[in-house]
Amino acid sequence: MRTARFGLHNCIKRRLSLMLSLLLAGIMFTGCGAGGSDSDKPGPGLQVYYITSDIDGLVPVSSGIEAGSFDSEEDLLNAVTDALAASPETRLRAPLSAEYGFESARIVDNQVVLDFNENLAALDVISRTLIMGAATRTITQIDGIDSVSGTINGSPMLDSAGMVIGAMTADAYVDNAGLQINAEERSQLTLYFANETGDGLVKVNRTVVYSGNIPMDKLVMQQLIIGPQDGENAYPVINPSCKLINATTQDGTCYVNLDSAFLSPVDNISNDVAIYSIVDSLAELGTVNKVQFLIDSDSDVMFREAVSLNTQFDRNLDIVEE
Repeated sequence: MRTARFGLHNCIKRRLSLMLSLLLAGIMFTGCGAGGSDSDKPGPGLQVYYITSDIDGLVPVSSGIEAGSFDSEEDLLNAVTDALAASPETRLRAPLSAEYGFESARIVDNQVVLDFNENLAALDVISRTLIMGAATRTITQIDGIDSVSGTINGSPMLDSAGMVIGAMTADAYVDNAGLQINAEERSQLTLYFANETGDGLVKVNRTVVYSGNIPMDKLVMQQLIIGPQDGENAYPVINPSCKLINATTQDGTCYVNLDSAFLSPVDNISNDVAIYSIVDSLAELGTVNKVQFLIDSDSDVMFREAVSLNTQFDRNLDIVEE
C-alpha cells in the first residue's frame, strides 16, 4: 500500500506540474480548446478535485486510481479519501485534510457520509462549500455512489440559514472548476444596473469575451463591479473600489463574498437596487435561485444599517423598468 501511495503522489504531481506549466506559459489565452493535443487531455484514473490556494475554485487532477484495481467499494473509497487528504502541490489545498477537520468516511446505501470535527464548523461558508464540492465531485465518480453528505461530530451539517444540508450530487456544485486550460469564450450576459434616479433597475444585455476557466457567477460579479459601458444607458450600482473575494454556487444558492467597500453607498442608489442588481443578474444564469451575501467572509452584517445580509435573497423583478 505504501508503494501504491508513492506512485499515486508522483502521478498527481507530474500531472499537476504539467497543468500549471501550461497555464503559466499562457496557453489558455492562445486558443487551446477541446481539439488540443493529447497532452491537454485528462490522464487515466479518477479525477481528484483540490481547492485553489486562494480558495476560489476547484482543480481536477488525474489520480491514477483505477476502480477495477480494488476488491471492494470500501477499499476504493479509502484510496480516494487518502488522495483527497494529501495535497499533491503546495499551490493546492486538500479538501479532506486534518486542517479542515476531516475524520472519517462511510458508505450508507448509495451515499458516502463524511464526518468532520469542529475545525470545519469554524470555516466560512464558501470554504465549506468548496470542501464539500471537491469531495462530492471526486467521490461520486465511484460506481454506485450517487451522492455525498456531511456531518460535524456526527450531527447533520447546516447551511448559513441553519437548515440541514442533505445529500449532494456532483451537479449541485456548478462552475467552480479553476485553472483549467481553455480557450477564450464569448457569452451574452444579462445584467441589471441602476436607472438615472437610483430607485429602479435597468436591464442590460452585454456580450463578454472571457477566459473559459472563469466561473460564470464570478464573471457576472466582475462585470457588475466594472459597471455600465458606453451606450448602455445605465448607472453603476457597486462602489468601484469594491473587491470580489469569492463567488461560488451550491445547490442553487450563490454565495457572494465581497469586501467592506460594498457597504459604502454609490450616489443615490437605494438599498433594494444595490442588492437586487446582484441577485437578479446572477439569477439570469439559470443555475442560481438564491443569493447569500458575505462581507469579508461574514454573513452577520447589516447593509447600510438597514438590511440584514444574514438571509438568502430571491430574485425580484418588481423594481426593473420596462
